[in-house]
Amino acid sequence: MPELPEVEVVRQSLNKKIKQKKVKKVIIRNRNLRFKLTLNFASFLRDKRIIKVNRFSKYLILCLSNKSFCLIHLGMSGTIHLIEANGKNLKTNTSFYNSPFLPKKHNHVEIIFKNLKIVYNDPRRFGFFQIIKNSCLLKKRFAHLGPEPFDPKFNLKYVSSFLKEKKNLKNIKILIG
Repeated sequence: MPELPEVEVVRQSLNKKIKQKKVKKVIIRNRNLRFKLTLNFASFLRDKRIIKVNRFSKYLILCLSNKSFCLIHLGMSGTIHLIEANGKNLKTNTSFYNSPFLPKKHNHVEIIFKNLKIVYNDPRRFGFFQIIKNSCLLKKRFAHLGPEPFDPKFNLKYVSSFLKEKKNLKNIKILIG
């Protein structure tokens, strides 16, 4: 499973390449991912502009021009490949693995922009895409998760709430400083 730093690298790569780009077309080659893609997934994304690409935990968040969101989770083996229309980029994978080519199998979703496309590849199909209609639903979607590591809410008080013994709290204070 991609770890948090790898997902952040993917987020940065996508944000650099697709931020402010308009989705021209979506091709779904296989709806059967961890959660089946809805029938209106392609039409929902079409003609939306990607305002920016965020991340919460290991979820990539495409922030769309209509104030909705598209969540992407890479699952255990998912990768996102950037393919430029001019064919100049030899490395396609947005992660630090930098695969020199797009695999021929397991390309489930393509999101096409004017001069490039992103291709979601996942041999195990444990990843997923999910449409979230507004920011309230997005907050609700992540309510069961703790804070991000660099969030001010991730502090000694938060960590200590999981500890029941004073001894363990003292050890944590020593570790943190």
